Amino acid sequence: MSAPDLPVHLDVAMPEEEITRLYLALIHDPAATRESLVAAGISAAQVDLGLQILTHRGLAEVDDGAISIPPPEGALAAYTAEVERQLRRVRASAPQLGLIHRRVRALEDARTNPLRASTLDSLAEIRSASIAVVAGAERSILAMRAYGERSIQLLTSPLVDHDSATLDSAGQPLRYLAVYDSRLLELDDALQTLRRRQASGEDVRIAEDVPFSAIVVDGLQAVVDLTNIEPSGAGSVSLWDSPLITGIGNLVERLHARSLPLPAVDLDVDGELYSQRDQTILTLLAAGASDANVARQLGVSVRTVERRVRVVMERLGAQSRLQAGVEAVRRGLV
Repeated sequence: MSAPDLPVHLDVAMPEEEITRLYLALIHDPAATRESLVAAGISAAQVDLGLQILTHRGLAEVDDGAISIPPPEGALAAYTAEVERQLRRVRASAPQLGLIHRRVRALEDARTNPLRASTLDSLAEIRSASIAVVAGAERSILAMRAYGERSIQLLTSPLVDHDSATLDSAGQPLRYLAVYDSRLLELDDALQTLRRRQASGEDVRIAEDVPFSAIVVDGLQAVVDLTNIEPSGAGSVSLWDSPLITGIGNLVERLHARSLPLPAVDLDVDGELYSQRDQTILTLLAAGASDANVARQLGVSVRTVERRVRVVMERLGAQSRLQAGVEAVRRGLV
């Protein structure tokens, strides 16, 4: 009668060196029995557990007290494959377990905090809460960034900080939508920073008058940043398990859909080549940026911007900047 199966994860109940010691003893003595192994100094408990483990691994066979040892190559290959399958299943379950964990914690928090919100009273608290929710993202991040202290802090951090893609626990890229207020383009190197964030997987859009800043993660958690209204950050909140999160997420989605993307490549439209710089000028102007801000972001003079705007307007047959913006959208330039 063979020994009962032993789940792989219970192997840790006996140190691997003790399992190896028992296995070598059986190889060296093909006539070994439970009694002889105990007499050789291996405790009865270790012999019984070790035989169960070796039987499970296919390295030993026990029948009516008789112990036999088959060739190890095939058994070890099969056991290794089984361990690898179990490890793959554990890794694959990590995102779902993480989601369950956050939902359970949210329910626990809801019992002690019926409002399902905690106040954030400083820029440091907003930053810490934002980093925490983004780090736990598994499906999506929706962000809108108004012209406030936290957004300024983000876009003026070292450029290298913007080069890493945001990934889930399995190492896969997340869906990341972000809308930035056009006034943030007044910051030095803001356009370069946004391009780097775009290259790392963020779907960057530019809009006028973003009402406040917010981050929504997986539709389950959100951070509302009001530093564009109160620079100290007082009145900002962290939310979880609240219908308000869905509302904020919908707002970000709609604002993103109606905002202007950053141009990425030169376009040939109706036989006319519009350079990336021309597209950038049109995009920033359409988003409400001044000639001075456009010039700062492109590293050119205001006069150069004005000249390029006139050239593009002539190509589009536009009589005003507003008309040029409408025509640029119609032709797919922005």
